[in-house]
Amino acid sequence: MAIELIPSIDLLQGQVVRLIQGDPRRRIVYPVDPVERALRWAEEGARWLHVVHLDGAFGAGGASAAEVARLIRETPLAVQLGGGLRTLEDLARAFDLGIGRAVVGTMAVRNPAAFEAALARWGPDRLVLAVEVREGRLAVAGWQELAGDPMAFAREWAARGVQWVLYTSVIRDGTLAGPDLEGAARIARAAGVQVLVSGGIGALSHIEEAKRQAFPGLAGLILGRALHEGYFTLREAIARLRDPEGENRATAYFPSAG
Repeated sequence: MAIELIPSIDLLQGQVVRLIQGDPRRRIVYPVDPVERALRWAEEGARWLHVVHLDGAFGAGGASAAEVARLIRETPLAVQLGGGLRTLEDLARAFDLGIGRAVVGTMAVRNPAAFEAALARWGPDRLVLAVEVREGRLAVAGWQELAGDPMAFAREWAARGVQWVLYTSVIRDGTLAGPDLEGAARIARAAGVQVLVSGGIGALSHIEEAKRQAFPGLAGLILGRALHEGYFTLREAIARLRDPEGENRATAYFPSAG
């Protein structure tokens, strides 16, 4: 079964950026057109695109909404969108726009009744629970505030029907220092969910490590800064992930964009 490699684009004020450890003061701006970048990844084998609308995450409104719409409209990739989706109205607008999945964190912490209603309305296959961890606690509101226990949070929502989790180690995000596979594995074991791992992937060796340490529930890896800065290409990463037989050791399957 396959681990999905999912390239990501973070948008802030209409620009493609990368924040180091989620800090808006430590941003890298990439002078690229997001659609052109996404189309290149599609040619290299991507099926999904992870998009973070940082303006929404920081409560700054929809400054990058036009770029999100372009990515949905002008690329063949299924878009998984996170950032600022904190009400049912936010989710409805995003799904009406044509996204494939929505990543939700703050809503599940602050307004659990609304998130439960979202699960009932759109189904657990289209909603991904963000479990973003800093200092051993949940990080919400654009990672600017700390909330409860990540393990208990994931277990609680798995009991309510959540099937997918996006696990991010904030301290590793944007650092290229390697992903927190151990933390992701704990979440997968505790909650029995499919986990997408984000934060820290900076070398092909990190992808090989994920393949070697693949745990039940490891469904995908989010790739960001390393792709933008040319540490490796998506095509190279996909090739490195495969065993000689064309399979890898993951035990979960991430559905195709089709």
